[in-house]
Amino acid sequence: YAEADKFFGFVAGQFDLATPPAELLLEVTRWVSTHLSYVPGTSRGTDSAVDTLLAGAGVCRDYSHLTISLLRAVGIPARLVAVYAPGCDPMDFHAVVEASIDNVWRVVDATQLAPRSNLVRISTGRDAADTAFLDNHGGSITLHASEVRAVVDGVLDNDDYATLTSIG
Repeated sequence: YAEADKFFGFVAGQFDLATPPAELLLEVTRWVSTHLSYVPGTSRGTDSAVDTLLAGAGVCRDYSHLTISLLRAVGIPARLVAVYAPGCDPMDFHAVVEASIDNVWRVVDATQLAPRSNLVRISTGRDAADTAFLDNHGGSITLHASEVRAVVDGVLDNDDYATLTSIG
């Protein structure tokens, strides 16, 4: 889903590759955040980062795949993290990106839908294929309902998306 090799020419024309990695991470994340529209139902689970770029819309998985592809294309190691995201409305599972900056995994969320300091890791992988919430290897499955609820004591943290942070 995150085919970085298809983005080498694109990133060379879009970003200053001499920018320090920490700054480039934030720049790539801002670019994805401002160039995509969050629209549930506009993508399929099989869509790639190229599909997302061409559509200009998607959900957290699509934002993450495009962010991962662009980061890898500029030489920054990146991976997808499936998280539980208190503060996400409507409450649901969420996908974000971790990028290795100075050997520390830093979390970014181009959707900006939930405070990163409150994220709870569920799984980590190269892309959504490694972090599926449900997988079926034959037969049919019908999901009749899904509900995720959270109760928060106090107020959730605000997030300054212009800073680097890690999942605790």
